Amino acid sequence: VLKTVNAWAKAWSGKDVATYLGFYASDFHTPRGTSRSAWEKSRHERLSKPKSIHVEITHPKVSFSDVRHAKVSFRQSYHSDAIRTATTKTLEMVKTGEKWLIKQEQVGR
Repeated sequence: VLKTVNAWAKAWSGKDVATYLGFYASDFHTPRGTSRSAWEKSRHERLSKPKSIHVEITHPKVSFSDVRHAKVSFRQSYHSDAIRTATTKTLEMVKTGEKWLIKQEQVGR
């Protein structure tokens, strides 16, 4: 699970949109019920626009509800040439085949 979260942060930092989006489950709960295509378009723009992005994950805590479902809470530091933020984030993960994918994201929890 942590390997997946770190690879997701690395793809985000590398502005590798296709790889980044590949970490999200097909039934990912988009923020505010946005359509998947609108959400992907928004993420593509937000990853492509900055000259540089750096995402760092610290203090991760993983809990499993069963063998296919996990929650990962961590401190996320994000900085680009335009924005610098630090927040707590929780990812709800689901195991699909051999891969862990993000089913839901929550900021501040």
